[in-house]
Amino acid sequence: MQTWKNVRIVIALATLAWGCGMAETKVLQPKPLDGMKQVLASADSKRLDGEVTVFLREKYAIASARFYQVPGEIPWIAVSKSVQNQMAEKSIQPAIFEWHEPGIDFIDVYPQGKNGAAFAVAMPKGTKSSADKLVGFYVLSAPAAAKK
Repeated sequence: MQTWKNVRIVIALATLAWGCGMAETKVLQPKPLDGMKQVLASADSKRLDGEVTVFLREKYAIASARFYQVPGEIPWIAVSKSVQNQMAEKSIQPAIFEWHEPGIDFIDVYPQGKNGAAFAVAMPKGTKSSADKLVGFYVLSAPAAAKK
């Protein structure tokens, strides 16, 4: 009987811990546009991670990222507007940062919930309009949560 009691305690604790962990990183993520192809992390994606980190100014930290290649004919504004529309359907509005420079900073952040989580979409600065583009979909967390 003692063995079964310990197993129940372990299962209960594991379930509780799993549930807590999921709540910290649960973030609504929009669907990529048609024509966006998921790509592996690369030197370009590492540079984009750096741009996003600098832009966030320690308000958020990157918890995870997915990267996509977008055909040259699809501009940043189409990607941004698609994400904005999908998030608006769930009543999630983008954050407005005083340092954001529209047309220069290709980063939109969508805070979600009270735990400091957010979603961000980003494209590198200086992306040529006719070239294929890299787009990052980021799950963000509060800076302290990312350090744990």
